[in-house]
Amino acid sequence: MNKREPNLERESNVMVHGLDNWQEVYKDKKMPIASLSQIIKPGQRIFIGTGCSEPQTLTAELIKKQSRIADCEIIHFLTLGKNQFFSDFEPSLFRHNALFIGESMRNAVQEGKSDYTPIMLSDIPPLITSGQKHIDIALIQVSPPDKYGFVSLGINVDINKTVIDHADIVIAQINPQMPRTYGDTFVHMTVIDHWILVDEPLIEAKYQEPDEISQNIGKYISRLVENGSTIQMGIGQVPNAVIKFLMDKKDLSVYSEVFSDGVIDLVEAGVINAESLRTGRSKIMASFVMGSKRLYDWIDENPFVEFRPTSYINNILNISKNEQQISINAALTVDLTGQVNSDSIGNQFYSGIGGQADFERGAALSHRGKPIMALPSTTADGKKSRIVPVLEEGAGVVLPRGDVHYVVTEYGYANLHGKTIRERALLLIGIAHPKYRESLLKEAKRLNYVYPDQILPKTQDGVVVIYPELYESDFETDSGKIVHFRPVKFTDERLLQELYYSLSMDDRVLRFFSPQKSFPHKQTQPKVAVDYQNTMAIVGLVGEEGKERIVAAGSYYLNQNTNMAEIAFTVREEWRNQGLTRRVIEILARIAQEKGIRGFNGEVLPDNKPMIHILQTLPYKVQFRDYEGEMMFSFEFEDKK
Repeated sequence: MNKREPNLERESNVMVHGLDNWQEVYKDKKMPIASLSQIIKPGQRIFIGTGCSEPQTLTAELIKKQSRIADCEIIHFLTLGKNQFFSDFEPSLFRHNALFIGESMRNAVQEGKSDYTPIMLSDIPPLITSGQKHIDIALIQVSPPDKYGFVSLGINVDINKTVIDHADIVIAQINPQMPRTYGDTFVHMTVIDHWILVDEPLIEAKYQEPDEISQNIGKYISRLVENGSTIQMGIGQVPNAVIKFLMDKKDLSVYSEVFSDGVIDLVEAGVINAESLRTGRSKIMASFVMGSKRLYDWIDENPFVEFRPTSYINNILNISKNEQQISINAALTVDLTGQVNSDSIGNQFYSGIGGQADFERGAALSHRGKPIMALPSTTADGKKSRIVPVLEEGAGVVLPRGDVHYVVTEYGYANLHGKTIRERALLLIGIAHPKYRESLLKEAKRLNYVYPDQILPKTQDGVVVIYPELYESDFETDSGKIVHFRPVKFTDERLLQELYYSLSMDDRVLRFFSPQKSFPHKQTQPKVAVDYQNTMAIVGLVGEEGKERIVAAGSYYLNQNTNMAEIAFTVREEWRNQGLTRRVIEILARIAQEKGIRGFNGEVLPDNKPMIHILQTLPYKVQFRDYEGEMMFSFEFEDKK
């Protein structure tokens, strides 16, 4: 009986009286596994259920009987099972088409034994519903039916739901170990044409414990996640590492095409809870999960988790409605203009587009959303930088440079949105592995991306320095405002220029001892490209990420002959008398003492009464002397009042 012509009398009885003996009621649809090759005809298009819900017994039988049903096209989306579709000794009689390349299909695609269709996850359902990829046979795995005759798609709704609704014949592997999940996961037995009963464990996706690099990436990503955010993340070491650093967050939501075991930890820690979701999304929403039996047991009949098809979850408009949507996805390489390659290594296809572009664009449209691309700074062997001058020949641009916002490595993050090519190149060089920064800068100059005289922060021996994150801190002013203090970065040049140009002419005289009218690149660049050893500069910033401005700056310059460092400070007029200068001096003094510097000295004009007052009230014995109309000062750290 065709599923589009159900036995209405039988189904009415099921709805009224319940379904305790479902096998007896639907025995006419039960099939022996050996008859699969009789149902499938040569030349048909076959869809295999996705991810960890792949019907392994049906798939194994399909492979076993392929000689009887040649020339079929098999559609895969993230096939994870251990069934071997290809043999070096016996070529496959099927033509495979991967919509996303999983590990079991990777070699076949690279060797030309399988096709690959590059497509965004949100575009797959229309591909099927329009008939462009008409599905003749769908092989799926579901839970046993409930008393009303509904089976659940369990851990994978994604595109399975769309395929079931449009396939000519649906063959189900009914598995008592498949969880019953809520949302748009239910399919009535009338829609299923044939079924087999197989009680077997589901495929489990196991992930390695995050390594140090992944944990550092996770730490930086967590800094971008504000309380009240809605998160989407992929699978693997980096998402697992991110979760470890979200335990101190509050009121998070999950709206993601996929999630794994780590979400349970966030729920158990109270980071995600029903109370926090009242004013936002009422449930965790996803399209599928990939994880362990612990995860599968947790989502079983759990009303806190709602599954929806890909056509809903990956709809950019739906994503954009989420408050503070954070999308976290992985890249293989990023070039200096911000182009992201995620699906290939050169000409070799590696994975696929998936939902990456959907969520990056949806997050960009979300109110206070943050699209994030993450990648280690080098390949696993450390022999190649994954931030590159230009993408390799054949590398696919999964995310165009105009769509890219945040890029994160273990050395920090760069916000590229709205930045010039020069700014992008410098920001990305700043989070590349230090041993590749010099060569990246050289290529950036060759490509005319940056100033010809652009320099990197280096030691006196010419070694590229690493940004000293440990010196970052927040300071609350008397008025309750928060200023974030950190070491200057060589990408802060424009921000420092803006600080200087904000000064009145009188203030410029007090700071630079002359009515300086301009602050060109050649003069400002050395002030931000410091070595953090003999030269240190601290800046105080306010404002949201990407809109911040420097309100205070201070620096020291070491005279190695005397082991004393000269200091200088600048504070925006509207931020004075709030303790910022004193705070900068405290930070610089602590750093200088760690470096073994003896003390500070400098000069100040007699008219600069506020600065003189600050110096006089420091906990050190400050010595003053007049010199040609200026006041010279000095103090040693050990010589305290």
